[in-house]
Amino acid sequence: MESSFMSALFGFVSIIPSIIVFIASCYYISKNVKPDSILLIIGSGLSLLLTIFYSFLMPYFMRSWAISVNDTSSYYTIAGIISFIAGICFAIGLFMLINTTVNTNKGLSNQFPQNFK
Repeated sequence: MESSFMSALFGFVSIIPSIIVFIASCYYISKNVKPDSILLIIGSGLSLLLTIFYSFLMPYFMRSWAISVNDTSSYYTIAGIISFIAGICFAIGLFMLINTTVNTNKGLSNQFPQNFK
């Protein structure tokens, strides 16, 4: 009984960062609907779904359905490929956001005098 409680607690703790990133991406897309925000929401949403899959669904399926090791490894392989795609989407969206922010701030920095050395 105690071990299932602890495993559920650790599962909930592991999902918190994914939820925070997904909420931040949702906030950003609500302010600006651009390609970078769409990629960020796709990447963080898929990552959140995969975290739920890894933390809750797959252990449940392994216990209740008595899935073989071969089936388990094939599910994890498919989830790994989807996770890779989600990470690439998020990274491209983040890079686009940083690039846009840096280029926007270049015009702002020209308004101030240069520092003397």
